[in-house]
Amino acid sequence: MSEFYLQIDGMHCASCKALIEAGLGDLPGVILIRIDYPSGKAVIQIDESKIDQKRVIAEIKKLGYAVEILGNSNKRRLNHGDRHDFEIKVIKYIAIFVGLAILAGGYFLLQKNGAFQIFSQLGENNVGYGLLFVLGLLASFHCVGMCGGLVVTYSARQCADEPKNILTRGQKFWPHASYNLGRLISYTIVGAILGGVGSFFGINPIFSGILTIFVAVFMLVMGISLIKKINFLEKIKSIMPLSIARYLFAQKSTDKPKGSFIIGLLNGLMPCGPLQAVQFYALGTGSATKGALSMFFYALGTIFLMFGFGYFVSSISNKKIKKMMVISGIVVLVLGLFMLNRGLANFGLGFRSLAGVNNISTEITDSNNESRETQTVKMDLTYRGYVPNVLYIKRGVPVHWVINVKQMSGCTNAILLEKFNIKKDLKIGENIIEFTPTETGEIPFSCWMKMVWGKFVVTE
Repeated sequence: MSEFYLQIDGMHCASCKALIEAGLGDLPGVILIRIDYPSGKAVIQIDESKIDQKRVIAEIKKLGYAVEILGNSNKRRLNHGDRHDFEIKVIKYIAIFVGLAILAGGYFLLQKNGAFQIFSQLGENNVGYGLLFVLGLLASFHCVGMCGGLVVTYSARQCADEPKNILTRGQKFWPHASYNLGRLISYTIVGAILGGVGSFFGINPIFSGILTIFVAVFMLVMGISLIKKINFLEKIKSIMPLSIARYLFAQKSTDKPKGSFIIGLLNGLMPCGPLQAVQFYALGTGSATKGALSMFFYALGTIFLMFGFGYFVSSISNKKIKKMMVISGIVVLVLGLFMLNRGLANFGLGFRSLAGVNNISTEITDSNNESRETQTVKMDLTYRGYVPNVLYIKRGVPVHWVINVKQMSGCTNAILLEKFNIKKDLKIGENIIEFTPTETGEIPFSCWMKMVWGKFVVTE
């Protein structure tokens, strides 16, 4: 038995580790495989009478990863790390803290000069779904490298069951369609569940803001890790269990692999860098519908390349995939900024507060034929609370507040605007409240039991 150490480059997520372990585990003579995903270091034990180093390295390269043989001096670093690694980690933590401080300072500087008004239009859901679709297109290059073997598995099984020359076009097409349909359904269901969980935080704008900012920070971290591999960020990405990934990759070597639709369903549960970022985005939407749509558009973006992977898998180099992952990281960063803006809006710090885009200014004519400006704000009331629960208005302009009650409970059948001594019983359909804010700041409102909250942010 011999033991040797490798440096493996090109792993983008924890599933890459599972893929390599599954690939080497199929080789006769491989006794032990231990891979430290964040650092890329691995220790391999083999029975030299059955296999040699070259065969192991060739198998890893076949999977699309770069490999370098390390000396035995790397054993301690693989198991425990050393003082040098610790010092590097401390420096990285300090650098990230300083970087975040610079970003925060830059944010408030740009906000003060009104440079963020354009973001008030870019944060809308339709733009977010478009970016998620683009992210899916970019991430699909990684999907091909990770899951192409699974596609080969169920395709080969079909060809074994039926001679290739008697399969109709529909029979050849169906396994790929059912695999991707399974992925689409799985991703959408996961998005709905995560969005539903996030909706529980939407009852109170403070809770909603905290959750959304947490999600945004996580997405920014994920974006940075996709652009530049940093060990402690990789450890954050690898927190999800690998059992699903290992189970799926094991299908490549079993005599009776699962059907393509089942493989597609389970594929949505695999740990993957871009996928984890989108899952957190779905959580931050605070809506089962929006969470489902977020994951749906991301999955839709990955489907096109998976259908034609046979050509692409032979033409895409590992360097090209790395470039795609960098671009994916930039898209995740942009989505993270949108999510951060959404969270900050709950505390009156979002980009929208600069432009007051939530209100609609109109002119109305009163009984004396005199025109006066008014601002109309619209809000829905459903079982999950006020949507949106943060509204932006201008100081000194009369407010025409339209509350569209779609669903209500015994708690939300009346609304309080205590600053103006207003309590209004609500009915299904449109309800109108009018008032005029005289100073900037926040004006809270709530149900009569003061359990469901929202607020106005008054700007100049």
